[in-house]
Amino acid sequence: MPCPLGNLSGQDNDVRVLDVERMKGLEFEAIFFVGLDRLATAKPDLFDSTTRAAMYLGLTTEGHALPDRIASLERLFDQSWS
Repeated sequence: MPCPLGNLSGQDNDVRVLDVERMKGLEFEAIFFVGLDRLATAKPDLFDSTTRAAMYLGLTTEGHALPDRIASLERLFDQSWS
């Protein structure tokens, strides 16, 4: 369910799609970031203060490396879904 302007209304089992600028400071059960390295380069202030995932975190990068700020966590991530 698209959530323009950060509107979170809907049913509890809906998958909500928000712009990262609208998620700042919120916590969700699962979060998926697409192009995390691009976010870290283009908007470092947003990257440093993004939201929290309570249970599941998925992310993709366009390059082959994580952003410097989280590169030390690379050993904790899997390279693909199994």
